[in-house]
Amino acid sequence: MNPWAFFLRAPQARWLQAAATSSAAAAAALDVASELKRARSLDLKWALVRRIVIVALLCLSAGAILAAHGVASDARRQNEDAAEAVEKQLRVQIIRITRGLDLVERFPDWESVLKFALGPGQCVRLLGADGAIRNASCVGSDERAESPPGWFVDAYRALFFDQSVAERRLVHRGQSWGVIRATIDPAVVAGRAWTELTRTLGLWVAMIGALCLLVYFVVDHALRPTTEILAGISRLAEGDLSSRLPAFRLYELQRIASVFNGLARKLQATTSDRAELARRLVDAQERERRLIARELHDDIAQRLTALSCVAASIGKTVAAKAPEASRESGELVALASSAMRSLRETLANLRPPEIDDLGLLTSLRELVAGQARLAAGRTRFTFHPEGRFEDVPAEAAAHIYRIVQEGLNNAARHASAETVEVVLREGPEASSSGGERSRSIELRITDDGLGLRRAPSSDPLTGAGLIGMRERVYALGGDFTAGPRAEGGFELRASFSVRLGQRERA
Repeated sequence: MNPWAFFLRAPQARWLQAAATSSAAAAAALDVASELKRARSLDLKWALVRRIVIVALLCLSAGAILAAHGVASDARRQNEDAAEAVEKQLRVQIIRITRGLDLVERFPDWESVLKFALGPGQCVRLLGADGAIRNASCVGSDERAESPPGWFVDAYRALFFDQSVAERRLVHRGQSWGVIRATIDPAVVAGRAWTELTRTLGLWVAMIGALCLLVYFVVDHALRPTTEILAGISRLAEGDLSSRLPAFRLYELQRIASVFNGLARKLQATTSDRAELARRLVDAQERERRLIARELHDDIAQRLTALSCVAASIGKTVAAKAPEASRESGELVALASSAMRSLRETLANLRPPEIDDLGLLTSLRELVAGQARLAAGRTRFTFHPEGRFEDVPAEAAAHIYRIVQEGLNNAARHASAETVEVVLREGPEASSSGGERSRSIELRITDDGLGLRRAPSSDPLTGAGLIGMRERVYALGGDFTAGPRAEGGFELRASFSVRLGQRERA
């Protein structure tokens, strides 16, 4: 294989970037769902009760106005009846006067006029042509009746008192004999209205309260499944793509459940396809790196070694006869040795031999120790394995190694930290129905440096290195988080499970 085929990884990198973009879109959708979950919610039950109370209060106010208007109309009819009766009696007297059967001086004969009983607080007056009161008769209010509040009396007087006054003009043969005016004390009419309102107000309030309670419990019973819907949305927002909603009797809720389940199935299928694509890409990348490393080691390394040996032999052969050629052959040996060192570094980056020969823990210890040597005391790198990792498959071990390698490179280049800690923790083992064993693994890389230096509104997982780490974790079917710590610094956390078995050898 041509060693320069290493550069063919670029198309895979573009596919990896596309997969990362897709995953970022899905993560953004879940973040929106989380934000909606944290947003201020409106309780539908109390919203309906509030609206019912508002409508009931409006209806109650309208009913109170109508009742007060009805009392005022009754008072007006009472005054009109009194004014009509007085008018009839006075007309009889006027007719007798015009016929000479009675004296004008005896007009009006008030005692014969008021043969009927007036109501409490009612007054009947006869006004002359100049508006002066000629005769009047009033009845006091009933002291046993309940007195309304002063504000109610004032409001009633302002709104309805003018409607209670009744007037009739005494005109006979074109001659005016005065004006009959019948009135009722506003406090008495307001008292009647107050009694009417208080008599029915309690019943109205009780009916409104009973209606609110009925609506609350009916709506609460109808919307009880919404708690299950919210729980399903929360599980989906937290990454449980297997979350499904059951069937509901209410049509609207059943439509919501159908749409939710369809969305969850599509999101689960898309995520599964994306994870499978990421797994194939990173696995192909590791296989390609391994193949390139093997070709470089077996071909270029051997050629450089042979070149160095031939140059050294030529130098020894011509040392006595051609010192200049011997010196040039020495330079050729030095160049070959330098190329060999560069090739060894390239091979270590492509495929660290410790992973295949010595295992995951040894390769990680060497990686951390190498970073510590490069830091030259400026940063302290530590590695803390917790558990046994000898049976981790080679491909999974390569992914773990690359994640740690990228995390340490980021910390060394950008964090300016004093301490960088790598923790690899072994979780419990599980067995599938097919007999396959798997074990959960948690990886954590923390530093006490500057954290993530970018705009607060930007996504902390959009860096190229972080995208690569996240896609490797997704290829392992796990979860990946990265962000600043509360106590300062930055933290990368990955959790996944790997199928156990005999490690493959390169």
